[in-house]
Amino acid sequence: MAQLAHELVEEAALWTPQATALRHGAERISYAGLAGAIAAFAGALRAAGIGDGERVAVCLPVGTPAVVALLGAAQAGCAFVPIDPDLDAGACVAILRDCGARLLVSDAQRYDFLGAALGGCPPLRSVVVHSAGTPRAGALPVQSWDAFLASSATGPQSATTAATLAALVYTVGGKGPAAGARGVAMSHRNLVAGAASTARCLGIKPGDRLLAALPLHGDYGLNALLAGLAAGATVVLDAAGRADPAALAKLLAISDITALAALPATWEGLVQHDLERAAECLRVASCAGGGIGREALVLVRARLPHTRIHLLYDIGEACRSTSLMPVQLDERPGSIGRATPYSEWLVLRADGRECAPGETGELVRRGALVPLGYWNDPQAGSEQFRFLPPAAGPAGRNPGSSIHSEPGYWPGVSARKDLDGYLYLAEGRNEIIVSGGYRISGREVEKIVVGTGLVAEAAAVGVAHPVLGQVIAVLATPRPGARLDSTILFGACRARLPQHMLPAMVDVRRAPLPRARDGQIDRALLAGELAPLFAEVAP
Repeated sequence: MAQLAHELVEEAALWTPQATALRHGAERISYAGLAGAIAAFAGALRAAGIGDGERVAVCLPVGTPAVVALLGAAQAGCAFVPIDPDLDAGACVAILRDCGARLLVSDAQRYDFLGAALGGCPPLRSVVVHSAGTPRAGALPVQSWDAFLASSATGPQSATTAATLAALVYTVGGKGPAAGARGVAMSHRNLVAGAASTARCLGIKPGDRLLAALPLHGDYGLNALLAGLAAGATVVLDAAGRADPAALAKLLAISDITALAALPATWEGLVQHDLERAAECLRVASCAGGGIGREALVLVRARLPHTRIHLLYDIGEACRSTSLMPVQLDERPGSIGRATPYSEWLVLRADGRECAPGETGELVRRGALVPLGYWNDPQAGSEQFRFLPPAAGPAGRNPGSSIHSEPGYWPGVSARKDLDGYLYLAEGRNEIIVSGGYRISGREVEKIVVGTGLVAEAAAVGVAHPVLGQVIAVLATPRPGARLDSTILFGACRARLPQHMLPAMVDVRRAPLPRARDGQIDRALLAGELAPLFAEVAP
């Protein structure tokens, strides 16, 4: 059984070497071909002197080269760092600096865009450019993709284990040179268990054609890719479908797609198109990365009557934490479902004991899907990734896990369970806002707003939205003596925040922001006040 991320492909190549592993447009590659390409990339890294524990950044559009680079880095014992190709140069550089990447893999357009900024990213030493021609010289040594792979050499195997760092998945706060970046550190165990969890939850199997209408720089896209590979299915890569629902509906029909993974905003657009042909083949589908509007969900169920649909929910950094079938929406209003396979959620009292059914307590995750922590941010990591108290009892259905040897994930969320184990969220703290599939730290938005020098205090809250899942609302009080209104503050936000982090609403208040009992800004109250403003927004 695979223990390491790249072994998912190697195992499938042993079972069905000629089966198609990836499809991207007209391109096809078999499992044997993909395993060979991954091994060649790993060998090229070793030949370049890049190995165990070092970081390889991959800033490529969705496609086979991106998959080869990511898993090739894993096979060489490196940690791969997928970067959103649509980020501005400053945000990209912020990630490169934070992760300390030794090598960047990019395409010609992105390489030209980053330009001289790459020279300010120690310890970055070289760049590999995937392009048709010879890449131009730049601030760092540069090789073409083909030349890099041609340098591949065999060498000693890496000392990688299941506990080894495999990937850093980043969220970005701000834009330009001062952009902040936070990477979630994921082990091989996290990636492999996550892939197995999703494959089992959705019932993905060999012969399936899984369309991942997702980017690979996010956890959901990465997980969908690995889940398909773990099951020996064909993964159809098409992140562009997120922005073109009509093209996605056509692709579903002509490609006989049997499984689909997409974000709420994609589903909202998709149901506006003809899905009759797609419905004949689509066996299972998932929606994750935020809530989907009830009206859109009704349309999805009507257009795809024979498709088994799973709503997967994120809680903080715990992606695809729970699963809920739509039929349960009416029976359990307000529930976010039950824990996905190979994961366990506990609801704990202040003394560490588990709460009784119906009793509200602090939500804690344990098991193989708990990440290693935050890269270069030990303080935040120690707050959210810490050991469970002995009173929590022995580990549940996770063989080999122990509360004494592995930390749990504490997202700072209150919840309760019913008698059947279904979860219901209560008030949240340190909440991650999920908007249009982007995972955004409200604290990062607040830090940037306060950093404008215009406000005394600020709160960034996630407000439910029928299309995007949530939108960001910023509420602030002006600094004493400052002349400030919402237009001025929004302009300051627009100058400092990337598009996906811009607030949908800015409210400058003269009175102090409301406080909860613990003295913190009562973000849950503010979000509740604003909810009616977005409840009836049309797609």
